[in-house]
Amino acid sequence: MKFNSSIPVNTYLTYKNNDNLEPNRKIKSEDFEWDFNHPLSLVSLSIQKLKENWLGTPRLEQLVAKDREFFLEILNTNVPLQILVDNIKSDIFWKRCYKSKWSDSPIVTEEKKWINVFMERHYADILENMNPRLYDPEKVTTLVKLCGPYIQSLAIRSLVPSDIPVQRITSPEMADLITSQRIKSEKPLLKKGETLSRDHISLHAAIGSLTNLVELHISYQLKYTGTNYRRDQFQFTNNDAKNLARGLEKCNQLKILRITRTDMNCHRVKYILRGLSDNQNIETIDFSHCKIGDDGSSSLGKFIARHNKLRNLVLVDNCFGPAGAEHISHALNHPACGIRNLDLRLNNRLGSDGIAHIAVSIARGCNLISLNISGCGIKPGPLVKAPAGVWSATSAENPPSCGDLLARAIGLVKTPLRSLDISVNDIGSPSDSTLSNAICLSYIVDINLKRSGMSPIAMAIAEAAAAAQRLRREAEKGIRFRRSAGRVLQARRVAKCMNIDADPILLAQQLSARPSIVSVASEEGVYSIQTQPLPSDFGFVPALKSPLQSSRASSITGPPTSRRSSHHIILEPVKEIRRTALVRRGSDGSLLKSRRATFERHIKIFVSTENEDLEDD
Repeated sequence: MKFNSSIPVNTYLTYKNNDNLEPNRKIKSEDFEWDFNHPLSLVSLSIQKLKENWLGTPRLEQLVAKDREFFLEILNTNVPLQILVDNIKSDIFWKRCYKSKWSDSPIVTEEKKWINVFMERHYADILENMNPRLYDPEKVTTLVKLCGPYIQSLAIRSLVPSDIPVQRITSPEMADLITSQRIKSEKPLLKKGETLSRDHISLHAAIGSLTNLVELHISYQLKYTGTNYRRDQFQFTNNDAKNLARGLEKCNQLKILRITRTDMNCHRVKYILRGLSDNQNIETIDFSHCKIGDDGSSSLGKFIARHNKLRNLVLVDNCFGPAGAEHISHALNHPACGIRNLDLRLNNRLGSDGIAHIAVSIARGCNLISLNISGCGIKPGPLVKAPAGVWSATSAENPPSCGDLLARAIGLVKTPLRSLDISVNDIGSPSDSTLSNAICLSYIVDINLKRSGMSPIAMAIAEAAAAAQRLRREAEKGIRFRRSAGRVLQARRVAKCMNIDADPILLAQQLSARPSIVSVASEEGVYSIQTQPLPSDFGFVPALKSPLQSSRASSITGPPTSRRSSHHIILEPVKEIRRTALVRRGSDGSLLKSRRATFERHIKIFVSTENEDLEDD
């Protein structure tokens, strides 16, 4: 018996019969056509006759195990789906069904079965190719009963608007969903004063009936346009938002929602959030490449303040500015907020004023672990309008910059922040030196400073400190250094830049305390930099009133509510900096051992230019 469908293609090609390889070998196990000229047995002929007209009878349980496997190997995949679902659960067969219909190779985990992968792709293709003018709710409900129990993740990459001519039928299941005759590809007749509707199919019944749905990804766009391209074919209407919200109300198990590359504005995002208001299991919300403005970000702030299981918020490439960032920053300090990862990439309307609100939120003790503010338009100049809660004795004459506020939030406050991406910005000088010193005082282990506007010396200090912090954390946990490609590169970088032992474990132990003085050596000379992020003429205080309206009795900014910020009502810059520099802390920020106030630790960081010289040569 041969089971070529269970052997990977690369393995088959590797051991494929080759005349130059052992030409005198008689037994060739890799040749699947060894019995091509042999007469078939009576059992094989009977099984081949059964598979030609098989419609569920005889049942597979009535066949012997080896005959059942041979039957599934030769069974045609065009059998009606209802019969296949009711009778066949074999992963090998459903994998063959997927490969026969689609050419791509999805990533399938061990826990997920191929019948689930096939049903998710099959259901998504039907929704993507369905024209709203031929939509039949009863037929869709029947399809949901068939595919729904197997759908856990659904990715809809495009949807057809109602003004597009009827699409070509691509599958037998599509023919069952069409209840009327095909309409000629002509423009529909409109009465005087009537506008053409560009709504998509209603996802109320198509999504609301999926009881096991955990992840949903939708893009309201048209993938194939042809010669009849118009910009209004990519609209996301109010009716689409309402129908989707009605379907989301019934998806109580939904954990991940991604609505990307969609014309979703502030008004429509309110419908979506209203449909998710009763869902307490949501963990990830991704509204990338949409058109959410300040009003929509205010609604998002209210939403994340009421859902403590929400961990990831992705708002890449939207339209909100500093006012919207202020609403989100106040929500991050709410006691019920559970956001750990915040992605604000490509929001160039935020600028320095918008990122300053996020910095204030970090300083007040929010629970962010990862922050991405790449390409947000940070400038080196002073802020036009300082956020509420930032005071300065000379604020009118010398207002702080965005880089200064980031340095204070990162280096001075005991924040859980571990990953930071500030690439494609313009931090400028002298904020770059202040920010690099703050990173030396922080617990950041992953940082991206490419094209951030920082000087080479400041970038070398920050990257070396982050890499050393990662090694120190592994040493504290008792984990031996794993020599993967990335880890080895980081270890070599740290060993090359710092004038200490190159052993990664010993390096982590030597850097267990924060340096109080950093010496930087370059071709121009040796520079000694004090690790004091900011001068002592300004700090953070709680705002008196929050701009975020909430029905809850607890305030968002009032007295500090996070358990990590109980001692940051009013920060004392000089005292806090000295205390941070003279104590030993663990990776979680806890104190390990007191140190003498008169002790100073000197660590030298050398900026090497060997690679640049080699490139010049």
